Amino acid sequence: MTKSKLSSKVVRARSLAIYELEKFIGYIGTIDSELTPDKTIVLAASLLAGMPALFEENPAMLNHVKEMAASIKLGHRN
Repeated sequence: MTKSKLSSKVVRARSLAIYELEKFIGYIGTIDSELTPDKTIVLAASLLAGMPALFEENPAMLNHVKEMAASIKLGHRN
């Protein structure tokens, strides 16, 4: 099985996502300092998994995501 080569833009975008995910995990750790690192990561993953439903239940949040997407498509980064 061969892997397709990722573009440098995709590699940079993944790196940014990983960086932000690590910051988010760090933030989750500040909410409950008794969570072990592995449990903090599991909690962060659970929160990420629930985000689509959260957006659907909160039209203002969904609209904000749509506005951010439109801005990114125009070449602006927030």
